[in-house]
Amino acid sequence: MPKIQRAIVVGASRGLGRALAETLADRGSQVVATVRSNRPTDPRPGAGGIEPFALDLDHAADHDRLAAAFPAGHFDLLFVNAGVSGPDHQRAEQASVEEVGALFTTNAVSPIALARRALPLVRPGGVVAFMSSRMGSVGLNDDGALELYRASKAALNSLSRSFAVKEALPAGRGVLVLHPGWVQTDMGGTDAPLTALESVSGLCDVIAAALDHPAHAFRDYRGIELDW
Repeated sequence: MPKIQRAIVVGASRGLGRALAETLADRGSQVVATVRSNRPTDPRPGAGGIEPFALDLDHAADHDRLAAAFPAGHFDLLFVNAGVSGPDHQRAEQASVEEVGALFTTNAVSPIALARRALPLVRPGGVVAFMSSRMGSVGLNDDGALELYRASKAALNSLSRSFAVKEALPAGRGVLVLHPGWVQTDMGGTDAPLTALESVSGLCDVIAAALDHPAHAFRDYRGIELDW
């Protein structure tokens, strides 16, 4: 299986993003981990093969700084980890324009905008991955819960297809949309069956297996294909 030599993990200050950056570093990867600021929760700054990079996902100027900071084709992986749950009510008829705008910007629009800007940093045969969710699947929505969050992740999945067919795949880069499972994080809660380490270890294996085989796919942390 190919090795992920160099990676950018966007959104690595805590939770799954932090666990992913640290797991990649533990496996020998050189990792650029983006964080909003150098807080105590940031992933082992300056240690273990991790280089922190200050970035706010919703700021286009930060996208430009990242794209200009590294050589073209330098990375095997660009992983965009973003996820806010949105308003507590989770109801379309109660949602304000501001609530919907903030949710969809962070969960769907900004990840694609950053990926487009930073695509040249990924080598041919490399992978651009987005942290999505099984909840982004229209076909697998069998209870209707968290409808606004689901819609934002479905939007990310749809936008990832446009990005894949228009930019990434013609340039020889793969696009993965990934479901981490139900994980013990602030969002997943303590009842979740998976630890962050179990989830991101699987995600790393799925990504490594996809290197040098450019495709667009929606998979979970075990590599199982999910319905769109």
